[in-house]
Amino acid sequence: MLTPMESHRAALFLTWLLRALGVLTLSALVPMVMPTEWMAAINDRLGLAPLPRSPLTEYLTRSLSAVYALFGALTIYVSRDVRRYAAFVAFAGTLTVLLGVFFTVLDTWAGLPASWIWLEGPPTMVLGIVMSWLAKRVQAG
Repeated sequence: MLTPMESHRAALFLTWLLRALGVLTLSALVPMVMPTEWMAAINDRLGLAPLPRSPLTEYLTRSLSAVYALFGALTIYVSRDVRRYAAFVAFAGTLTVLLGVFFTVLDTWAGLPASWIWLEGPPTMVLGIVMSWLAKRVQAG
């Protein structure tokens, strides 16, 4: 059993973690509307194969950015009352761990640079673990 202070600290840390995550993912609004030439330039700077110019590429890059932004908005909303949404955050944390595993496998399979793989998959898994752990501490308090 947690003391009220431990539960309060967990709730406070979870609130700020979710807000930081929300702001970070909400920033996906930028690539959602940026010119395709900018996306191609970023792609080139990363040393990847040329970005294909097609309706499918336009759709996938922009819809993925929209999904990230939507997730960011939801995360900020949930951060406003982590006690109320603790069970949801714990579940989302578990899904985030699975997403990190998926990212690691996908990035490796797709042949992305090692730096990309290590900066996406494992941190996503750690984030999910921390989210779940904190949410369970909030629930226990």
